[in-house]
Amino acid sequence: MALVKMPLEDGGELLIESVEERGSIPVGAGGRVVQASETVQKAMGSIRSAAEAVLGELRAMEQPPSKVNVQFGIKVTGEANLAVAKSAGEANFNVTIEWNGVDKS
Repeated sequence: MALVKMPLEDGGELLIESVEERGSIPVGAGGRVVQASETVQKAMGSIRSAAEAVLGELRAMEQPPSKVNVQFGIKVTGEANLAVAKSAGEANFNVTIEWNGVDKS
């Protein structure tokens, strides 16, 4: 297990338990602490951009859905990076799209 210290823009820190990458060796019995190079807000900006891209494409449909639900996991790696978490070996988004009262013409 590794812990990642991610700075907050207000000067505080967020301590996050991270996922160890395969082949990495924890230092000492208690794991290790890695200092992230970017703030939580900056790292989440990348994730927000990905979510906005998915939602933008769905809303641009000829008959846009009434409701869109996009879910994805976020993991913090031992290198203190944020990434979309893998599920069953593949990175994925769970997308639910719903239409209410769609014009069938």
